[in-house]
Amino acid sequence: MKMKTLIILFVILSTSFSFSQTRWYSDLYDYSIEIPNGYNKSKIVSSNVDFKANNGLNSIVIVVKSISTEYTNYTIWDMLGNLETFGADWELGAKEYMDNPKFLKYGKTNLSNLETFWYDYTTDNPKLYSKNYQIKKGNKLYTITLTCKFKDYNNNSSIWYRFKEQISL
Repeated sequence: MKMKTLIILFVILSTSFSFSQTRWYSDLYDYSIEIPNGYNKSKIVSSNVDFKANNGLNSIVIVVKSISTEYTNYTIWDMLGNLETFGADWELGAKEYMDNPKFLKYGKTNLSNLETFWYDYTTDNPKLYSKNYQIKKGNKLYTITLTCKFKDYNNNSSIWYRFKEQISL
């Protein structure tokens, strides 16, 4: 009986260490996230990017923008405008920066108890799948983009789900 208990304890401990996550805190914007196992924090190359981590072509990017005071009382839905045309408008604008962007779907959810707009899209060369979340809190607009190889989307879904559920804004 003792040997069986020891084996179970060993399996539990070794499993918990292999899936351990790292908590990261933004000193600038007072939020925290859980960095998925295997992702490494990357050098930030843009002024609005507050966090970036990669695991090969898999990436997590968090952009934070300050909103002018005239828009502080607006909801995320007021700021987005017409959701019926959002996808077509987004594709048109994205063509300048991305190779063959395709807007797939969108919806509403809650992250960190805040109303959140999300949408999925793909790009080519290489073929990538991205999920984008936009959250407004006070005078800040948070944009979180999760990206992976198109063929790996199903494998990354659980990582992304855990990541978005662990955000604390």
